[in-house]
Amino acid sequence: MIFDGVDTDVFQCYLDHLAQSIPKSPNKRRLLILDNASWHKAKRLHWHDFEPEFLPAYSPDFNPIERLWLRLKADHFADFFARSGQELVDHLCFALNSLMDDPKSVGSQCAFRK
Repeated sequence: MIFDGVDTDVFQCYLDHLAQSIPKSPNKRRLLILDNASWHKAKRLHWHDFEPEFLPAYSPDFNPIERLWLRLKADHFADFFARSGQELVDHLCFALNSLMDDPKSVGSQCAFRK
């Protein structure tokens, strides 16, 4: 899913897609770790069976995706300039697919370090 911005409606679309993509298991919790973006806290959100767990405010060190974004930027976007929106989307999809093809690297980037 590619959107040109983020708001409560976009996040709801993500939650709906996630609920369809991840099968519900009676013995497993469906926990979402979230930052404190306003669209994550809208009262009108339908969470399906997910349990939101919010990180402390202003704590990017606790959010493992921040380290992954830094790696993605360093590896794929340090000297990249898109000439069109489609070129940016194509390059982003390539970069994300390369990450998904290397789960060990993703795991090492997102591992919690004390």
